[in-house]
Amino acid sequence: MKTLLLSIVITIIFAGCSTTVNSGSTASAKIKTHQIIAILPFEVRFDLRNSNSKKFTGKELAEVRHAMALELQQYLYNWLKNYSYKKSFTTRIQNVDITDSILTQKQISYLVLYSMPRTELAQILGVDAVLTPNVIFAQPNSEAMSLIMSSPGPLDPSNFQFYNNLATQQMRMQVLLTDRVSEKSMWTFETKTENSKFTRQVTASKQGDILYPLFENIDKTMKKFIKNFPYLKN
Repeated sequence: MKTLLLSIVITIIFAGCSTTVNSGSTASAKIKTHQIIAILPFEVRFDLRNSNSKKFTGKELAEVRHAMALELQQYLYNWLKNYSYKKSFTTRIQNVDITDSILTQKQISYLVLYSMPRTELAQILGVDAVLTPNVIFAQPNSEAMSLIMSSPGPLDPSNFQFYNNLATQQMRMQVLLTDRVSEKSMWTFETKTENSKFTRQVTASKQGDILYPLFENIDKTMKKFIKNFPYLKN
């Protein structure tokens, strides 16, 4: 599936971004006691409108969502890991390979992951808290404003048309922090970004970046996320 994403040919350009961060004083005190946290695979959704929603089968979207869930999880982990070399965190972050390995061993699939209590997931993963990220790619504009190509064919590394039909104008991202004791979120990060330009093809130099169509925009979001990350040392 990673190979499939090499053929994605869309990218979203942010026109604007609104960000909200919520955290209570009690939660902040508890957060300081955390020794290790884990990042769950992203919950990925596509809010396709008009006839676009009819261009894909449930199986096709499920495969793309699952692949993106793991790649985005890895990308967020890499961002935090790299940033920690510049500024220390008050907690350790479990390697996502270990996180995913434990989930696989416990037979917790992507389909059931987000229906489980996050407190239970934290305990299974042996961490003090979990980050639960979710992202929605939407088409808030008319279908005419989207880059709509011919109907997609089978999922195949050479099938650019499939990904062209997933062109979107908006991305909404939310990350929840949940302690292993209480299901109530201790910290919430939310941001919404808007697209201002049409999509463009991946350049040859970027073919090795599986999620390149999302990177340019997600990097901006990650900067905001890390700036507000509750485990930053003062």
